[in-house]
Amino acid sequence: MGLRRSLGGSWVRRAIGTLALLLAVACSRSVPPAPVTGTPGPNVRYIIGGDSRDDTAHVLPWAFREAVARGATAFFFLGDMELTPELDEHFRRAVPLLGLVALYPVLGNHEVRIFGEIPIGHAHAEKAFSERFLNTAITPTRSSINEKVVYSATLPGGVHFIALDNVSQSGFGELQLAWLAHDLEEARATPAVHFIIVGMHKPLAHNGASIHSMEADGPAAIADSDAALALMVKYRVSLIVASHVHGFASFQTSGIPSYITGGLGAPLVAGSSAIQAFHHFLQVDVVGDALKVEVIRFPGASSVATEEDKD
Repeated sequence: MGLRRSLGGSWVRRAIGTLALLLAVACSRSVPPAPVTGTPGPNVRYIIGGDSRDDTAHVLPWAFREAVARGATAFFFLGDMELTPELDEHFRRAVPLLGLVALYPVLGNHEVRIFGEIPIGHAHAEKAFSERFLNTAITPTRSSINEKVVYSATLPGGVHFIALDNVSQSGFGELQLAWLAHDLEEARATPAVHFIIVGMHKPLAHNGASIHSMEADGPAAIADSDAALALMVKYRVSLIVASHVHGFASFQTSGIPSYITGGLGAPLVAGSSAIQAFHHFLQVDVVGDALKVEVIRFPGASSVATEEDKD
């Protein structure tokens, strides 16, 4: 009874959302695909975005097709594939649209909790996620920490991508912070690494754009966020990317270019001056000794949710 009271209308709303998503999937053939407009660029290119759950507008397949058309090397997906983990197989069926583009996924709260809220046992959920999406031909990497989805990969263009988990516990935890320090130190000592991109689902605390972040998880999570940021500053991280908030924001975090990019199909957040509500992904090009970030907007219709639907 206590759980039902704590969830209140949210439980009903998300259950209705699941039914709506299943209906949308069943009717998806009747929805014309959004046009693909991108063409390959002259540089090494990466596509970044997150939050494709409840994707009734079919933003995710458009983004996957764009990644291929634009000649991307890899797609960094920042979490929340579907509304609830039981539907993740639907996301996996869209992965072949990426062709030869590698997929590097980050864990979201909707991967480890039913409707993003009800715990189902993190070890089991992360094991199932790893079996589905890691150590495959399209994602040639394993987790660096047992029973976690935490890893890094050094990729073309001198890019070192780090995937962190800040959803299966409050904050990152001591083990993950220790791993992050070691990985960042090794990356910066590697001559072939010119850029470090750190991806996570929830934005770091005190980001100035949204408190729907690690800030909402309490003092321990905030302390972990601050500790992780200190490491990122020390080892000169090039770019920090997160999703969780269904929209777009760009800002500096202690001098590091940072983005919230949660626009791959989830109902958009309304009512925040710092968050722009449109479906999109980020296109990141390696241009000489710099990363060029461009926002690519979805050309189709978007759905806007209330503030409470943003996670």
